[in-house]
This record gives sequence, structure tokens and C-alpha cells, in this order.
Amino acid sequence: MEESNSDEQIVPTPAPWKLKGTVYMLSFWTSKAPADEVKANLKDERQAGLPPIAYSPLEAKSPFADPAASGEHFGGLSQFQIIRYTESPVGPYDELIICPGFFAYEKDDTKGKRNKMKNPRITRIYVSQKSTCWNGRNNWNIPKHLARFKWDESADGKTRVRVYPYDTAVSSDSSHDAESGPSENFFFQAAFQPVRWAPSFPLALSWLKYVGVDTSLVQPPLPDGRQGDSKAGEELIGTSRWCKIQPAMSTRKAMLGWINMSQHDRDLADDDGGGNRNSGRGNDTKYDNFWPGMRRWNVAIKMENADIGFGEGLHWDAPPSGL
Repeated sequence: MEESNSDEQIVPTPAPWKLKGTVYMLSFWTSKAPADEVKANLKDERQAGLPPIAYSPLEAKSPFADPAASGEHFGGLSQFQIIRYTESPVGPYDELIICPGFFAYEKDDTKGKRNKMKNPRITRIYVSQKSTCWNGRNNWNIPKHLARFKWDESADGKTRVRVYPYDTAVSSDSSHDAESGPSENFFFQAAFQPVRWAPSFPLALSWLKYVGVDTSLVQPPLPDGRQGDSKAGEELIGTSRWCKIQPAMSTRKAMLGWINMSQHDRDLADDDGGGNRNSGRGNDTKYDNFWPGMRRWNVAIKMENADIGFGEGLHWDAPPSGL
């Protein structure tokens, strides 16, 4: 699937979800202190430590991205995930996930004692289908937005993807509905190439617990992006409570590869999907390799025919006095 159908009917589908798909995963490290190149591109000083591309426009101007309301960014183990779901409760779809490490938050226990904690958080995510967008936001506070995905796959195992978001589209028409169609400019591109000599191996996300990494996501409430009776943005439901969810992901066939993160046209195959050829980058990508400090070539993992699960989330109200 490459682009959402504007006439697609949203089907509310509660957890749990069981899915299958192919996952491309790049792990990297983010620090708490902002790099100089991040400071130079900050649009909102509240988000210091993260580049502007960490948040979609809707969430960037809401408490979701405000450390005073939703917790300070600590960094640590971070990931980009690109997933092609072949099976899900709402049908096939594509997905790009940005998870820039750990964030602080506070939660009251059953005895009323306030505990300070930190967990990973997805800050920006794109999907190619309305139903998964609405349900991801409603079920687990995952800040999903629509995008068109352009895929190119070759017989030798190389895979390239470009992502054209709905929420970065620019129109000179003041009556143009927000998020009514994909941008002409790509926001993200990457190309994966498997390492031929490396054997495949089993892999499970749950194994990270043995090295002390808690992979549970803790997501703050989401802003509401709906616009009355308009079809555009109808999938952008807001939420009012926090949510914790433990994703599951495993495969019998994972493989190592190289991922090219260059955002320049000249570094990947010629564009035929509407990429910004004047600047050579997506329309709001400030960095040559998408993320500050990232190299062009990085070791990545491909998980074929992976089993993926999202159970019921644990929901709670924010502490009365805030963070």
C-alpha cells in the first residue's frame, strides 16, 4: 500500500492487535544535551535536545511536545523503524516510526506515592491508511499521521522507500483542508541493502530486557486534529489520558544490512515520486542524513515475516499537579 484512500471508512478496532510484516530497523543513540546543529534549527525552545523533525506539526505545538507537560527528553537507545504490514486487524499498511529514546514522566502508584520514571516514546509516526491512524491514536496514544509511501525493490534484495506526509503539504489556497493529501516533497528516504555473506538469525524485541532495556512505550495524551465535519483530518482523534504499552516483535529470519540515510537525490536512484529536486532534500528535513549527527551509511536489521503484537494499553490520568 502506498497512499491512503480519502474515501476510506474508519473502522474502530480495539486492542489487542496481532500483525505480520517486514521490519527495517535502525538503532542509534541520542543524548540529553542538544547538539549545536539542533539548537540552530529549533523552532520551539521547549523542545531543546531534539531536532524539529522529531514531532509532527500538530503535536509540536501541543503539550505532547512540551517537557513541562509531558516530560524531559533523556535520550539513550533510539530507533527508526520502517514496516510493511502484510496482515493486521485493519488490513495491510506501511509505517515509519521515529522513537528518539527515553523520556521522563511521573505517575502515582496505588498508594498515592508519586514515582519518577522514564521509558521510550514514539514522537512521530506515519502510516498509509486511515483506520490504523485513528486506532493507533485512540488505543495507545501513538501520534500517527497519514503519508504516501513510495517503494522500489530490486531482485538483489535492495529496498528503497520515500515518505510523503499529509501534514507537511503546503497549499497557497486558504480553503485547502489540512492533511487532505500528500506533500509533493519527501520528508524521509532510506535505502536498505542486505549483507550477503551474513547468515540470517532469529530475533525478538523482548530479548532487550536481558540487558536491562525496558521497551515499554509510555505515551502522553494527544491533541485533537479533527476539523468539524471535514473528511480531511478525521483520523486525527485526540486523547486525554496517558498510556503504557508493551509492543511485541519477533522473527525467525532477521538479517544484517546497510542502510543509506542520505536525504540527497544524487545519493539514491533518480526520483520518480515527486521528491524535491531543487534542494535535494525533503521539505522540512534540515540534516544531510535525516537526523543530526547520523552517518550516511549505518548498520541496520531486516526482520522478514515478523510477528508483531500490541496488547491493551494501561491508561491513567496525569498527576493533578503536573510534572
